[in-house]
Formats: sequence, structure tokens, C-alpha cells
Amino acid sequence: MNATPTPVPPAERPLNAPWWLAPALFTVAAALGGAWGYRSCPIVQGSAWLALPYAIPLSLVAASWRPSAHRDTRTRGLVLGGVGAWIALVYAHLATLVLCTAALVLWAFQGGG
Repeated sequence: MNATPTPVPPAERPLNAPWWLAPALFTVAAALGGAWGYRSCPIVQGSAWLALPYAIPLSLVAASWRPSAHRDTRTRGLVLGGVGAWIALVYAHLATLVLCTAALVLWAFQGGG
């Protein structure tokens, strides 16, 4: 006799769509967004340590590469990848704003010349 396989509940079925497509797009978006953001702000001539915080968005995008078999982990990967790509895009402008604000505050406290 042939035993009929038990049906797998929908929450435990593997996803049919290719899971790697969204993380690949987020990786490209983070790389292009980081390069465009860094090149379009005045800290391009700054020291190399200003590029160190790009490790945070890159780690978020790397976390989105973890294959997921459930819908909730797939959503988590999409959120992590999207946030990582967005942070890579705006980081250089945010760093410029913070550095300029700090320079203005220091200038104001020193008498303004």
C-alpha cells in the first residue's frame, strides 16, 4: 500500500518565489545609494574614517540575504534590506549636517570672530 503524504500547513511551506531577488536588489541599491550619496556631498574630501559607518547599512543588507522559509522572516528581510539601502543613501548627507552643526556650535561658543 502507498501511504499518502500528510499535507504541509501553509506557514511551513517553503516559498516558491526566488528568495534571493529582493536581497540582490537591496545590495545593488545600497551600493549605488552609498556611492551617490557620498559623491554628492562635500565630505568626499574628508578622511577615510567618515566611510566607516557604512558598515551599518551594509550589515543590514547582509542580514536580508538569510534565506527564509516563512512569511514573517521574509518580511523581516525585506525591511532590513530596505532600511539598509535607505541609510546608505542618506548617511553622507546626515554626516555633513552633523559636522556642519558641530562646527557652527563650536564657532558660536568661541566668540564668532
